[in-house]
Amino acid sequence: MAILQQIADDMNLTAGTLSTKITDYVEFFYYKIQRGDVTLSQPILKTIFEGLDSKVIDEIAKKTAKYILSEIKAQEGNVTYEILIEHFMKWNRGNRLLFNRIKQKGSDMFVSKYSIYRNWSEIQCKTYANMFEMVGQTVLEKSFDSDDSYSLKIARPDQVV
Repeated sequence: MAILQQIADDMNLTAGTLSTKITDYVEFFYYKIQRGDVTLSQPILKTIFEGLDSKVIDEIAKKTAKYILSEIKAQEGNVTYEILIEHFMKWNRGNRLLFNRIKQKGSDMFVSKYSIYRNWSEIQCKTYANMFEMVGQTVLEKSFDSDDSYSLKIARPDQVV
């Protein structure tokens, strides 16, 4: 226990915050191992996505969304707005990627920045948008830009239009 307190002190964290970070890390990798996920390095992913024909992005995003949603259903049963968000946040945090939820009046804005490649960002944006739509949410905006980032604006469940 003393070593954990020392690490927390070195990282300028409370013991509780360090404990949460450790739990998130272990849970993330437990699910990756449990589900048989393989983690590819950034240079490999960048090479793959640079060579990807942009005409197939929509199809990839739809198929990816269906697959991921079926995996979440297998783990959770009923998939709600908050369960989707919980999984998105956990995956991005586990992969050490910036993914922020910005609560707005009647909606949530999700902003992410990747350093892999524009096609990757576009696939992520469209995959998440498809998943929200598949569980009955309204996607108000989705955009991806040249600096490998994307944003989604989703109506909160009580604001579905």
